[in-house]
Amino acid sequence: MVRAARILLMVFVVAIAVIVLWPGPPAADAQNSLRDFLAHAHRSWLPRWVSFGLIEWLSNVVMFVPIGFLGALAVRPQRLLWVIPACALASTVIELVQQAALPDRTASVADIVANTLGGVIGVLLTRLPAVRRRAGG
Repeated sequence: MVRAARILLMVFVVAIAVIVLWPGPPAADAQNSLRDFLAHAHRSWLPRWVSFGLIEWLSNVVMFVPIGFLGALAVRPQRLLWVIPACALASTVIELVQQAALPDRTASVADIVANTLGGVIGVLLTRLPAVRRRAGG
């Protein structure tokens, strides 16, 4: 299980790196479509607090859940809590690179918070009894 988690973690980290280090905003057309959908939905049924910014922030949380989950499965149990600062550090590096080298991307402390929260959620999910049984821990 540890080896599989390490391999999946590496694959996921590469996929995330491609997404977050892409020169421009990922899926710009999809983002515009989402903005259009939200504008229409706000006029008819969707509460205004469900905003593009909220969805973008939540997507940053969700993006790091697998990293926290797989990271926690990939390390020894006594190193489990190292995964959370590793997620925070990785997110900080991502935001610094976006700020310094990707002018069409926007660096944000809120993204660091969201990514770290996603990592925490992923780590916590590994503590669920069913996951612990399957992982042998």
